Amino acid sequence: MKIKQYVSHSVFQENTYFLFKNDVVLIIDPGDDPKLLIDEINKYQYKIQAVLATHGHIDHIFSASEICNKYSCPFVMSRHDQKILDNLELSCKTFGMEYWGTPVIDIDIADENELKIGEFSMKIYQTPGHTQGGVCYLIENNLFSGDTLFHRSIGRTDLPGGDHDMLLRSVKDVLYTLPDDTIIYPGHMGPTKIGEEKKHNPFVIL
Repeated sequence: MKIKQYVSHSVFQENTYFLFKNDVVLIIDPGDDPKLLIDEINKYQYKIQAVLATHGHIDHIFSASEICNKYSCPFVMSRHDQKILDNLELSCKTFGMEYWGTPVIDIDIADENELKIGEFSMKIYQTPGHTQGGVCYLIENNLFSGDTLFHRSIGRTDLPGGDHDMLLRSVKDVLYTLPDDTIIYPGHMGPTKIGEEKKHNPFVIL
């Protein structure tokens, strides 16, 4: 499997990941730069298998509706963040962003711990705290952590639905049980590893 990262040009600086296996692509957290992502898909004629979201915040799902509709692929997310989705149009107005539509959850992974979509098999870790429906996806040795865990940091919890103590438990009791060499691909900033965060993350050190 190959992984390609795209960083949005907006103030959010959000990471979108394209995962390649054979001739199909899985997209994780299609951020707030739909033109960048769609131009890339069209340029290389990628076959999109599905679009996955780690949580429902605008900077992680802004392009999902346009991509899913344009390329007829399912949208995967936890229903526990449905309220955030329902407020997407209002959030766009708040940030002065053009509204591209609200994605519909085709595959709800709120109660799931495994998922197979075409060529891709993954484990799903329920990691609430940043949002109620936050999840992380483990594909091979790669963890896509959204806004749960970053390099030397964790997700903010001062937004609606955030819970600091719950986020700490999600990191310590769930993510830190993974092997130390697990590579973390976060929603913002650069990659890191589980072992590094266990030793050096100032918010959650084992």
